[in-house]
Amino acid sequence: MTAPARRRPTPGPADDASRAPSPPGEPRQPRGPGDAGDAGERVHVAVVGAGVAGLAVTACLLDRGVDVLAFDENADIAHTWRQRYDNLRLNSVRWFSQMPGQPIPRSCGRWVSRDDMVDYVTRYAGSVRHVVRSGSRVTAIRRGRASRWLLTTDAGLVAADHVVLATGLYHEPFVPPWPGRERFGGRLLHAADYRRPDPFEGERVLVVGAGVSGVDIATDLLRRSSGTLTVAVRTTPSFLPRELWGIPLQPLSVSNKHLPIRLQDLGGRIIQRLSAGDLADTPFGRPTEGMFSRLLRTGVSPSVDDGAFLAAVRAGRVRVVPGVAALEDGAAVTADGRRWEADTVIAATGYRTGLERLLTEPGALDERGVPPQYGPDNRRWAAQGLHFVGFTSPLTGHLREIGILARRVARTIHRARAGARTRAGAGSRKGDRAPLVG
Repeated sequence: MTAPARRRPTPGPADDASRAPSPPGEPRQPRGPGDAGDAGERVHVAVVGAGVAGLAVTACLLDRGVDVLAFDENADIAHTWRQRYDNLRLNSVRWFSQMPGQPIPRSCGRWVSRDDMVDYVTRYAGSVRHVVRSGSRVTAIRRGRASRWLLTTDAGLVAADHVVLATGLYHEPFVPPWPGRERFGGRLLHAADYRRPDPFEGERVLVVGAGVSGVDIATDLLRRSSGTLTVAVRTTPSFLPRELWGIPLQPLSVSNKHLPIRLQDLGGRIIQRLSAGDLADTPFGRPTEGMFSRLLRTGVSPSVDDGAFLAAVRAGRVRVVPGVAALEDGAAVTADGRRWEADTVIAATGYRTGLERLLTEPGALDERGVPPQYGPDNRRWAAQGLHFVGFTSPLTGHLREIGILARRVARTIHRARAGARTRAGAGSRKGDRAPLVG
């Protein structure tokens, strides 16, 4: 695949907000490391994370002439995509998966592959690479004194008026602390470490979790010529295909996103029945909660099956068992007390944001460590210079939503900067006004 180069950002004026007089009632901004305020480097906007979300918001800020610096702990661009398994294809359609300002080439097909996505993201990064510090880790974000925010990095302090957190929902793989892990003896890995089925040829493999990653990996493992496959589930999943009768379903989700949740749940059940049949004839049984209601409550999306996985379950090629309660020597013990022998356990058990160690501001994160992407809480933090991109995964498309939020955050920051300059100019004119002489 050859992706067209992203348009170069239109050069904007240098951000001189740090040198302009502060608006009345606001603290004076530092001029640099020697200022009496916060020590360290000074930038108007610091973006934490330079994956798809971080690159998108950085590009949108540069397009508006905003001074920005992005930090990423990984040394290579598109690091997360490079680590995905070989046969991965996006569950979102190509034209709803592109980043702001650069389409994904039609040659990538309807459902973009991992390798094509790596190439696309790498090319996209070309026009913003000069403001991305790869291999630079941010370890803490706290309130500043002269600046709004102060970031601690492994190379020193950075003061910023605005911080955009863009490390995403899938930052830290999570493996449950099952009793007996140290005695298991076989291979225990997270879904993030899975690449291809070949190393598991002939093995007894247990996949824990039937979410998006679990079903994808289980389907990939069906390509082996020998070995057994077991999937452990705690909660009955819902299933949707990428497309129905050759028509991608994502545009339908986009058009219906403002409908009441009960109607979205009804639509989801109808599509599931048309594509997957009645789940009552599978070990999963019928879901007890609507797929959109569950997504809203837990952040868990329906699993994606284009026909191979559920067909294998119904044919007995995939054994479905209750959730794992413990591990022991060469086996997993499920919630019903039964023991299932396994050579390898693949934990498709989700991810954590890891933000609770980075950001300790009260109320910024919910119980899952996820910041608010919408609503009054999001606007309250944005007014304080703290923004979030990439922490939601709606059925309208995770990558599509990243593009929408990246543009919105860039627009919000640009307007805030323009407003501050207007207030500063008004204050200066007021101070320069000649006194009246009677």
